Amino acid sequence: MKIYRLSHQKNIRDLGGLPGLAGKHIKYGHFFRGGAIRKVNEEDEKILKSFHLTDVVDFRGEDEYKGQPDFRLEGVTYHNFPAIQEKIRKEDIKNDDGNLLWFVKEGVPGKKHMIEQYKGLIIDEMSQEAYRNFFKLLMDENKTVYYHCSQGKDRAGLASFYIETILGVDYETIKEDYLLSNVAMKEKIEKLLGEIKDKKYYNPTYHQSFVDVFSADLDYLETAIEVMNERYGGPLNYIKNVLNVDIDKFRKMYLE
Repeated sequence: MKIYRLSHQKNIRDLGGLPGLAGKHIKYGHFFRGGAIRKVNEEDEKILKSFHLTDVVDFRGEDEYKGQPDFRLEGVTYHNFPAIQEKIRKEDIKNDDGNLLWFVKEGVPGKKHMIEQYKGLIIDEMSQEAYRNFFKLLMDENKTVYYHCSQGKDRAGLASFYIETILGVDYETIKEDYLLSNVAMKEKIEKLLGEIKDKKYYNPTYHQSFVDVFSADLDYLETAIEVMNERYGGPLNYIKNVLNVDIDKFRKMYLE
């Protein structure tokens, strides 16, 4: 796995090289996961072009991607597959990360919100359709895809979980990849908390909720897995029967 850090987006990595089934590994240069890329300098653009992307998949909701649109690379096809519709206020869209703040301001515990969100990412038809479209795209032909949400840890993290599960990555490695987002997010959390400490709604409860929302937490991922186990007979059954993935075909395409 290779990690990339752009000037305004630190949470990018290639899943290539992760060990999969039968001694094989995920092919390099096909699955780039990350957060939204909105601000790009010359060096950033050079790195993005080196990926040789065919497609970019944006899992953000309409208000998110319209309020903060992706930087566009020439010759790349862009897709919006909204996995969940976040509640966003117009004034928050002006804030770089305002889409994650509304419920904290209203007193909803951040961890509770995230656990409910992960349940919704498995159960809600909108989410299921988003990931069905994602895998339909990936199975058309060998693709080189950058897929992202806002921060690159939840909606994109779940997409990575599906890919890694299909290709036989062991769960310990899956957890390591999932939690790796916290390395990038630590810097962002500290920066944003520094900017909001003088706000009238700021307090210790808000502080902890903010950290919970901006962090990757195994409780979130394991909530999703628990729902798949209880309702759908496990992650592979969910991926096959709900997301309509041809698992054998996918393995032939993306393992080497």
